[in-house]
Amino acid sequence: MRIVVTRPQRSGERTAAKLEALGHEPVLLPLFHPVHHGERAISALSGPLAAIAVTSAEAVRALDTFGERLAPHLSKPLFAVGGATAQAAEKAGFGQIFTASGDALGLTALVTEHRTFFSEEQPLLYLAGRPRGSVFEEGLAAAGIPFRTVDCYEMLPSDISENMVETALLHTAADMVLLYSSEAARAFFSHVSAEKYVGALAAVQFICISRNVLSLVPEIFRSKAIAAEEPSEAAMFELLRQNSGT
Repeated sequence: MRIVVTRPQRSGERTAAKLEALGHEPVLLPLFHPVHHGERAISALSGPLAAIAVTSAEAVRALDTFGERLAPHLSKPLFAVGGATAQAAEKAGFGQIFTASGDALGLTALVTEHRTFFSEEQPLLYLAGRPRGSVFEEGLAAAGIPFRTVDCYEMLPSDISENMVETALLHTAADMVLLYSSEAARAFFSHVSAEKYVGALAAVQFICISRNVLSLVPEIFRSKAIAAEEPSEAAMFELLRQNSGT
């Protein structure tokens, strides 16, 4: 199957390799790209804190270049939103990692289970990005967990040309599109709003990482869209397997 991957370039390449191993033809359409503000993160780590929380592997990647400056902080407990983020943290050298079920509600519940870690003097440090939802921070506040948020990366729109979109969707028909975030869904359907794409996308299957993302698929394509049971690439690939036989 010819499958359009809408993730940023670096993570999209990893997804493409998995798809190729399954015999598919991946097409990268990186709608966003990360801009890291690692200095903010490393400075925040130097302040008083009991543990770290990350809702994206991108927050961990913001620390990639800090080497010796990061080393003293690797013993701090780190709460990761899901498996991929936990793997990135482990690769970075963090030794005490707590892994949630893959979404902000699960991460909030996991942190709350360990509320005795935290105090006003030793809060949770949330290494966050923009744009982001408010569920995690609202959940922490409601649970009375002292925390501090530091933005250490941004996901900015990529410079996607009309030719890139046409190559991905018109020159050769796509069979499937993978949508990993609400921002990606909004951007994708903005790029394909012209009438010429309606026919090309009529038979395309959309696999969405969550029901929130599914809700952003326009009604005209909704009958061909499905959402993963949990917000993870593994769950998306399970839907891929069910719908393609791989």
